[in-house]
Amino acid sequence: MKPAWLVLLLALAAPLQAAVGAGDWLARIEPALRGLDYQGTLVHVAGGRVETVRLFHRRDGDRERERLVALGGAPREVIRDGRQVMCLGGGAGPLAFEVTAHGGWSPALALSAAGDLTGYRVQLAGSDRIAGHAAQRIDILATDRWRYGYRLWLERKTGLPLRVDLVDAQGAAVEHVAFTELAIGRRPRDEDLEPSTDRGLVALAPLAASRAVAPDWRVPSPPPGFTLRSARRDASGLQLLYSDGLASVSVYVERADPDRRAATATRQGAVHAQAFQSSGWHVLAIGKVPAGTVAHLARTVRAVDADG
Repeated sequence: MKPAWLVLLLALAAPLQAAVGAGDWLARIEPALRGLDYQGTLVHVAGGRVETVRLFHRRDGDRERERLVALGGAPREVIRDGRQVMCLGGGAGPLAFEVTAHGGWSPALALSAAGDLTGYRVQLAGSDRIAGHAAQRIDILATDRWRYGYRLWLERKTGLPLRVDLVDAQGAAVEHVAFTELAIGRRPRDEDLEPSTDRGLVALAPLAASRAVAPDWRVPSPPPGFTLRSARRDASGLQLLYSDGLASVSVYVERADPDRRAATATRQGAVHAQAFQSSGWHVLAIGKVPAGTVAHLARTVRAVDADG
């Protein structure tokens, strides 16, 4: 039996340890994702769909290399060598948690900063076991109705993410991605990191920075924490990307097509979309956020000169 003074001391120290510990665990994510050699199989479950992906990651000094390969459906691959990111193949959509131009499978990399973002609160939530590895669970709780929360499990020795759940306001998982098997420290071979063919490779181009494009449409009052991060214009219209650092919503504005339905609201898994037409313009907002968030962004986007 522990002495009474020790029991009291542990009880007083527990809240402080939890507050500091959750942030310390999140800080381990980026070094683990980017600095370790590992390979494994990821399963992504969302909207009734199950997708299995093989992932290879290797660090050669300052050079980081990664390859994701879809194991079912149409052949698809994402290959990253440093900051160059290429895609191969087609199919029903992008690879689940594909790498971005900034590198790393998303949203695991972005979660490392969750404790500093508006709208989220982090806490330790016990231990578990994922894909044969001991794991520390961290809960990233949404503090308002504008965003989803997360549950993540980090490998205890390295901090490498083993599983990420996206959770709604009731705490139910609306999607999750998890390793079903993982070898940490196993160095992928050169051939594991090369595309299966050089035919059909397409470079991924990030959105232009918002300061480089002067959008003539803006959302005057986005939800707390959401800011305009990127903007891009092409022949069809304008795309605005609003993000809180984890969640993001794309808002598309283009000339209205009279043959298109005036208003729609759809959902696929955790992704909500809302579209409508007004004064000759078609607006679509889509993102992995609650329905009210895309509705707010779609309904309040305005032409800049109209607001001035």
